[in-house]
Amino acid sequence: MAIDPVCIGVIGAGDISPVYLGAIARSSVVTLRKIATRNRDKAQAIAAPYGATGSGVAQLLADDAIELVVNLTPGSAHEEINRAAIEAGKHVYSEKPFALSRKMAEELAERAEARGVLIGSAPDTFYGSAHQAARRALDGGAIGGPVFGTSLLGLPGLEHFHPNPAAFYQPGGEPPFDVGPYYITMWLHLLGPVRRVFAASGSGQAERTIRRGPLAGTSFTVEVDTTFNATLEFETGFVNLTMSLDVVAPIQRPGELYGAQGILSLADPIFFSGEPSLLRPGEGRSALPGHDLPFSQPNRLNHAGQPVADYRGVGLTDLVLALRHGRQHRTAPDFIVHAVEVMEAIAQSARIGQAITMQTRCRRPDPIDPVADADLIALTPSPFDLADAVDQPKPHLAPLDADAS
Repeated sequence: MAIDPVCIGVIGAGDISPVYLGAIARSSVVTLRKIATRNRDKAQAIAAPYGATGSGVAQLLADDAIELVVNLTPGSAHEEINRAAIEAGKHVYSEKPFALSRKMAEELAERAEARGVLIGSAPDTFYGSAHQAARRALDGGAIGGPVFGTSLLGLPGLEHFHPNPAAFYQPGGEPPFDVGPYYITMWLHLLGPVRRVFAASGSGQAERTIRRGPLAGTSFTVEVDTTFNATLEFETGFVNLTMSLDVVAPIQRPGELYGAQGILSLADPIFFSGEPSLLRPGEGRSALPGHDLPFSQPNRLNHAGQPVADYRGVGLTDLVLALRHGRQHRTAPDFIVHAVEVMEAIAQSARIGQAITMQTRCRRPDPIDPVADADLIALTPSPFDLADAVDQPKPHLAPLDADAS
């Protein structure tokens, strides 16, 4: 389905920007006009290969031709940039987290509604085939009523791969706001809104040393807790979620959901594809097929050199289609605000040692329907070419490919 392309501007050019720029350059539903960073010369150098113009943030926001802003700045700047874009009358698609508090997320959502603009936010990995296959099995009654779930992500620290990791050890960069959104949105997609949160936290090191890049050997102080163990109470069961930067070797158990009649083993929420499976008494374990679902085709290699599907940007396409067709997109304001509240509640509960009752609710996102979402599927480009990745030297990627926008 052909639509009138949406003119966009991108603010920020961090580690995640090549993925978005690759998707944007291949998209028929958006046109890239400007890229803005703090260094305008850098912005111009990045923009030129895409036929765009380098810019300052103020100049980009003042450009009447730009309808939508894609915010790829560091998480600590998201609130400021998202607010400025909304006040400039721009639609916004933001990298995660959209904000660092429920109050701010609600304020931004209210301002967006008042200004008549749409907002959307990463992560959009739950659109992927592996997570949709799990949702289909759950909704089909494969495990009966869900009772409880678990997820664990352990990393030795972002300083092992990131050239400038200090921001992830300062307020707003801790695990609930960095890797947490992948897991939180995966579970919201499966189980709906969270009712209550209780968490505990700690930190293994008071100081970290950068291991890679021009700052290698430089040490910095850890200002926040780096291990969080949270219990998320849903209306249909609860989930134990552990996120840590204090595990000496990467370990990941993406998730298992235990029901009255079976067990769902979930896929890595950092990617779109994976190998979800179903275990039922007397039937053994069986794979949950997702080949008939969209966003399943491998298009890049992960840190281990294995093909994976990575279609970051599908959430942006969903927002563009909502803008042009007047329909609801999956990362709608209520979903964004509730996800941010869960992130904040994990950090707050751990800090005060008390359970936090959620003040917001959200609509459970619709599953991807190959028929109803035919335009979304057809109009979402792959940011990568797997053949190119195979021919290139293996890049140094983050352990478990945790991104740092």
